[in-house]
Amino acid sequence: MASSLQRVLDAIALKKPDKVPFHSYASPELVMQEAGHKVHEMYLDPEMFFESMVASHRLYQEDYVGVRLDPYLIAEQLTHSYESRDLESLDELRFTSGVDGLVIHRKRTGEELGRVSFDSKTAIPLKRPPPLVQSAADIEKILIVPWQELVQRPRWSIIARYVKLFGGERFINVGVGATSANLLDMYLGTERALIAALIEPDLCRAIIDRHFEQLKERIQAARAVGVNGVTTGDACASCSFFSPNTYRDLFFPAHKRAIDFIHEQGLLATLHICGRVSPILDWMSQTGADIIEGLDPASAGGDVVLGDAKRRVGKRRCLKGNLDAVHVILPGPAEEVYRVAREAIEAAGPGGFIFSTEQIPRGTPREHVLAMVQARDDAAASTRQLKG
Repeated sequence: MASSLQRVLDAIALKKPDKVPFHSYASPELVMQEAGHKVHEMYLDPEMFFESMVASHRLYQEDYVGVRLDPYLIAEQLTHSYESRDLESLDELRFTSGVDGLVIHRKRTGEELGRVSFDSKTAIPLKRPPPLVQSAADIEKILIVPWQELVQRPRWSIIARYVKLFGGERFINVGVGATSANLLDMYLGTERALIAALIEPDLCRAIIDRHFEQLKERIQAARAVGVNGVTTGDACASCSFFSPNTYRDLFFPAHKRAIDFIHEQGLLATLHICGRVSPILDWMSQTGADIIEGLDPASAGGDVVLGDAKRRVGKRRCLKGNLDAVHVILPGPAEEVYRVAREAIEAAGPGGFIFSTEQIPRGTPREHVLAMVQARDDAAASTRQLKG
């Protein structure tokens, strides 16, 4: 039997693995629930969150391990910026109990910065800072932190622990952040980002170009800690928000440049875009990404028919996803999850496909997730019987 790592590498190479590789994409909320904890407790005990995630990877027999760093991303929620030297560590924060959750304080001054609601991971700033970029004069405010400094931060030590646990056994993948559309949302604010993509393309490109320098540092940090691959892309770069022409002219060049650099560093690249991607699927393939992820079906707010995606780009790229976590896996029953899972494998597998979802929400029964694992195993057994 092949190792989980080899299984994923075979899928990326468009070979037929012994089993279709699996990534449950269990959400932090589900993982914390399964471990018997409240979601906000991840900030109080990040070690407990790490152990809960590891247990989930093992429970669901994941071949593709997506590293989750959610407790360490709180600064991005508070500062409206992807990198911060002001709040770069959980150690710089202090949490106290409030009426409906946690109150976040700056440790050295006691200043209240925001709140986290009970059983939630969302940090709500007390004072929402204005978007970092108001004009081209603000581009230099986008911070660039050298990779040598990044790897000293706690979140990167967690990634290194994943490598120590699963290295050589499973495919370890870490997200390195947005590349284009989500950057505009972060640095300009949502409303202006949607308009700027149409009427201020030069400003948008300046933001994308500046942040690319930081993205390169993150990719080099990922290489330094020893992961197999990284995810880049933008959840909102799809035609759910922007036109195909905007993707082609503004976002595609940024995605291709990032993926070229990922390959230069000896890593494999997953391109992630949510929502309606069918009109841009060929462009996504042309980025050179090793894995195209998301592929949301219509029931999940997308427009991808898996068999059509396989026909169009499946001879060039490994596909990942397409199972509806909210409307199929959550409600079930397990028999229905099993049926849909087998259909997905038949449509896109066994080669060039990684069996996955788009974040399984809290409340999903464990047997529903395990039904996907069973479907994968049964499909592999059926293939072996046919060969026999």
